Amino acid sequence: MLQTVSRAIAVLRAFEGGTVELGLKDLSVKVGLNKVNALRLARTLVHEGLLVHDPNTRRYALSLGCVPLFRGLLGRNGLREVARVHLEKARETTGESACLMVREGWDRVAIDSSPSRQPVRYVIDIGDRRPVYLGAAGQCLISALPAGEWQALLDHVGAEHAAGRTRLTPAAVQERIDTLRARGWAMGRGEWASEAAGAAAPIRDRAGNVIAAITIAVPITRATDSHMEMCGRIAFASAQAIRADFEKINR
Repeated sequence: MLQTVSRAIAVLRAFEGGTVELGLKDLSVKVGLNKVNALRLARTLVHEGLLVHDPNTRRYALSLGCVPLFRGLLGRNGLREVARVHLEKARETTGESACLMVREGWDRVAIDSSPSRQPVRYVIDIGDRRPVYLGAAGQCLISALPAGEWQALLDHVGAEHAAGRTRLTPAAVQERIDTLRARGWAMGRGEWASEAAGAAAPIRDRAGNVIAAITIAVPITRATDSHMEMCGRIAFASAQAIRADFEKINR
């Protein structure tokens, strides 16, 4: 048991802080294991959300699922630290939970959360991972993909729909993104949790790239049109404030 744990830690350390992608052969060499044992450990760590595997390149990398294990190291580029005050302000203004999301492959991952103070609330935990095409935050994170990635995403959604794993179609995804671009924020109801709704807005860097999204998570029982509209406007304003502060520390 101890040997297995030590080997799993060695696999994680092989990625040097997430800056390196490794194929199975290179990974097995770095950790001193044969390819069978390295593959078994890598698959387990992918299953646990600590590694990600790219089926196209057949390479592994650290996953944002590691976030809950070292929260104190998260703010190295300043985004999480900058966003924290705006998450708390959005929570106080809306009365709902506010969360910071980023994209990793075809997933969206929560990297910070400010839970609502209300007794009935919906909270998104740090490290929570869902398909990126679901929910309001996901819409934001895919709203500015390059043409090649956008088509790949639509193909992925089409395959998931054909397999019965999602009700969304590529056409529906395109329509939602068009709506988001027109009004500046996105809304979702019951897409990845039947009891939750959300309003979110994209956070962009100086070049206009979407680097994150702020989402307001709402229990479905409070998700009236007027309340969601208010949450959407607050999410949009918060995203603009985060961008402005982020640019100040990245000049």
